[in-house]
Amino acid sequence: MKALLAWGLMLWHKYEKLRYLVVGGLTTVLNYAVYAACLWLFAGKYDYIFATTISFIAAVIFAYYTNKHMVFQAKTASKEDALREAGSFLMMRLVSFGFELAAMWLLVDVLHMNKWLAKLPVNIIIVILNYVFSKLFIFRKQKADLPGNGEENPTV
Repeated sequence: MKALLAWGLMLWHKYEKLRYLVVGGLTTVLNYAVYAACLWLFAGKYDYIFATTISFIAAVIFAYYTNKHMVFQAKTASKEDALREAGSFLMMRLVSFGFELAAMWLLVDVLHMNKWLAKLPVNIIIVILNYVFSKLFIFRKQKADLPGNGEENPTV
């Protein structure tokens, strides 16, 4: 059992995509749980757009912290860098939120898909989209952070 745990920790630290799948999965579960709770708690008062918005806010707060610290292990040198990073994260998440709202509208209102089921395929696409945004635009590795930089004879 101890060897299995050590192997799992090695995989966790070695593979960024594995960390993102786990954290993205947890973010998706949180997003759907808040969405479902809102649909249930506010049945008849608010629609799926309200539930999608509230679940988005909860997921973004959770995702920023977990992506920064656990997945991409990003470091910021100054408050300005941290604000830039947080602003970029929020802007990219707003883009994916726009996609999410449009996809939900298409599936629920146009194609008449059940609002409970429509959220599932949309969330899968959002997880992929958010990984690309995070990797390419938000938590980019600086040249100084990459292996081999600053070394006379980098090892392969």
